[in-house]
Amino acid sequence: MPTATRGAAGLILLGALLAQAPLAAAYRPSDPETAGRARPQTAAPTTVSTTAPTTALSTAPSTAPTTAPTETPTIAPEPDPTAPPAAHSWSELVQNVIATAPNSSMLRATALADQSKQVMRCFKLEAENYCLGLGFVDHLPTGAEISAAATAPEVSAESGTEAANGESEQAIATGALTPGEFVTERSTLSDGARLKAELDEMQSAWEGRAKAKALRELDATQPSEQQAAPDTGQTATPSATPKPSTSPSTPTPPTTTPQPPASPKPPTAAPVRLPSSSYIMKGFQTSQDRGYWCGPATFQSIDWADDKQKDTQASWAKDLGATTSGTAITAMVKQTNLKTNWDLAAGTYIVQNVGHWNTQKFFTVHQNHLGDGKPAPIIEHTQLLKRYFPYLAFNHSGHYQVGRGYDAKKGTIAIFEVFNERRFNSRGNVTDGPKNIPASALFNATLANSFKNIGL
Repeated sequence: MPTATRGAAGLILLGALLAQAPLAAAYRPSDPETAGRARPQTAAPTTVSTTAPTTALSTAPSTAPTTAPTETPTIAPEPDPTAPPAAHSWSELVQNVIATAPNSSMLRATALADQSKQVMRCFKLEAENYCLGLGFVDHLPTGAEISAAATAPEVSAESGTEAANGESEQAIATGALTPGEFVTERSTLSDGARLKAELDEMQSAWEGRAKAKALRELDATQPSEQQAAPDTGQTATPSATPKPSTSPSTPTPPTTTPQPPASPKPPTAAPVRLPSSSYIMKGFQTSQDRGYWCGPATFQSIDWADDKQKDTQASWAKDLGATTSGTAITAMVKQTNLKTNWDLAAGTYIVQNVGHWNTQKFFTVHQNHLGDGKPAPIIEHTQLLKRYFPYLAFNHSGHYQVGRGYDAKKGTIAIFEVFNERRFNSRGNVTDGPKNIPASALFNATLANSFKNIGL
């Protein structure tokens, strides 16, 4: 390239970088005092390093050297364009988000399927993968998979018999955004507001990456089980839920003679034995005031049990950014970290995708989160269908519930159901209050939701 051309290109690139500088400099994490009750200022808990071990480079010469020099220098292969670059610091992650941020004119000119690829783009936080809206994922979704989730019709799909009886007309949108609604809401924001929302979401993800790593590595300790998928029949008994093992596995003896250690090592702490059942938040159940306020009602219960102060659902709807379409799970997680102290007990709350989990892992995670010495609630994100929640008279939409306990012997997970069907439909049942749901049913209800994620 001629020198003059290179100089011009350099000036253009410099101008583009300087244009983004005000956005990076202006961003600050949200102040807890801007809405609702401010939590006390506490130092961020120290977490273990989550940096993925790097593969050692071989220094030994090749056993089969090249017999003749090549005519042209070898060019290293380009990185996979679908794999996001790994960020090893918060500042690197901010730059990755800014560099890939779409502008409003670009989003307005594209259809929902293409918007979703820009709005729900993925990033690598050290060794963990995170996609906006979806949360931490074990496997990066393709653009086609993201588009399919955003454009798929919501699963309140009823059987032919139910449709013939007119039951689809009784469905109520209880208040959890669909992926398509999430993309539409983000797309309608100004460039600055959208970038702030993305950085707020990534702030929680960055601070919670150690938890995501621990959840991913939990696979290595789980027994092999074929992944469950949403079924078409009602799950009525907990017998299908495998009981999680609480005893540690026996290590395999080494095949070579170990060398004596240079100094004695401290004894390994005994594994914590979780109780066979555990329940929290007794007496703090709530019932949603509006048909699309399952998010504010769920958060009202979570916050009330934390500080023993029952703030109104209207105030939480404002803080959560709830609309008539519903509430985003990313907002539920953000406010849990900002406005409650549950994250001090359980670590920074994150959005975690469970699409590649199985019932065993789903139950074990609930047991660990709700049964250790510092139990904390889980934000359940389900599809409110009769086949998973038989207390319903009709099928409904995406939904939030409070995960508050478990019983390993019965294979059930305890929730607070915040939706009272009778309140919004005279033909409905009285459905709100404490419920014990078979773990397999709750897991399948989570998979039936297009997001396939939870907050914990």
